[in-house]
Amino acid sequence: MHQQGSGTPGRISENSGTGLRLCCFRPFPRKHDRTVSGAIQGSRRRGEWKAMIDAPGTILIANTRLIGDVVLTTPLVEILMDAFPGVAIDVLVNRGTGEFLEKDPRIRRVIYSEKWRNSASGFGSSYLLGLVRKYDLAITMNSGDRGAMAVLVASRRYRVGFCQTDKPYSRFLRSRLFSHPIDGAADMHMVGLCGQIADALGIPYSLLRVRLFWDKGDEERVAATLGGEPVPPYFVIHPFARWGYKYWDLKRFVEVSNHVAREHHLQPVWTSSPDEAEAQLLKESAAECSVKPILIPGSLSLNQMACLLQGARLYIGLDTAITHIAASTGVPVVALYGPTELWRWHPWNNDSPSAKLVRPGYRGPIRCGRIVTLQAGCDHPTCLRPDCYGAVENPCMMAITTDQVCQEASRLLSPSTTKIQQTQGAEHGR
Repeated sequence: MHQQGSGTPGRISENSGTGLRLCCFRPFPRKHDRTVSGAIQGSRRRGEWKAMIDAPGTILIANTRLIGDVVLTTPLVEILMDAFPGVAIDVLVNRGTGEFLEKDPRIRRVIYSEKWRNSASGFGSSYLLGLVRKYDLAITMNSGDRGAMAVLVASRRYRVGFCQTDKPYSRFLRSRLFSHPIDGAADMHMVGLCGQIADALGIPYSLLRVRLFWDKGDEERVAATLGGEPVPPYFVIHPFARWGYKYWDLKRFVEVSNHVAREHHLQPVWTSSPDEAEAQLLKESAAECSVKPILIPGSLSLNQMACLLQGARLYIGLDTAITHIAASTGVPVVALYGPTELWRWHPWNNDSPSAKLVRPGYRGPIRCGRIVTLQAGCDHPTCLRPDCYGAVENPCMMAITTDQVCQEASRLLSPSTTKIQQTQGAEHGR
């Protein structure tokens, strides 16, 4: 099972002509900044610290959203395990979004939510009965009703959750429901929310690491899928996403695939979800490549995908959960983003010496070590709005050129860049 490093929270600095670059600055702002920060800094000087709560024996983390959201919750698991050795952590997720957590040795149990039968809040859902007063500490990563209801049911003592500051009535109710309410940070990266929760509980942290785990059986499955040992040097392209507005022209992926394969002598590997339409598009597009890719049409689990990506020389993909998984494994990444809030959803670099706090409203590119996120500037007034999302060929995505992607891929694969990446990996014990 792999290990990744990360760093302390930070701020941004800009370098004109080369996109956004990141540097270390200061921790995430805390709700009770004066009290919490002073207590933590003082205890760090003594080599010890004390949380704002009694050490829990059991913890529930609820994240009832999509796969990417659940992936970006994993830094919180590490923070809590480090703070409370021996604690039992359960995670509540939607079915189909968190099965990869079953192989995380830090998690005792993964609980799957059902469809809400009687109301939007979840009353009448039988799985909730299994949570009643089972936990010393319950945390929801979402601002919606599902997670709030689970937290309310699960713990009578410590309940942590986010309040929607733009909805006063909802904020008032949740400030009473949670023992540790946190003002919702709509402009903060999703991984940064893990840091906010740690701050609310008075837990110091130095790393925010997204991590997935796999076992020997997964490694064997990946090797067999790639054609058996020895596995040739390869790179991975994942040209699909959940929503159409995130798509890039598949013909451009063909051009990029051919360029990387020829220039860097790497075997292309193209992947998709198990969706039949995606699998068909994968087959048709790959057939146009002059260097024929190995096709993996959704036949690997997310744990196996993480294993596949960890062994790759390069990953190229869209704004999707697979890209977040790729970023967590240490592989160099070129991510293509359209009308997405980049400051909240850019791929998280575990090896960076800073937490990536990108200012709200910033449009890419972002270059952070081995991860490059490309996003073209867009001047039309509907960008980041639903009518922009509905475009068949989204102008934000079409503004990213094949030359840009090829140049970034070649830069990440250059000997000098690769040497720096290997040094960073050694420093973090990977």
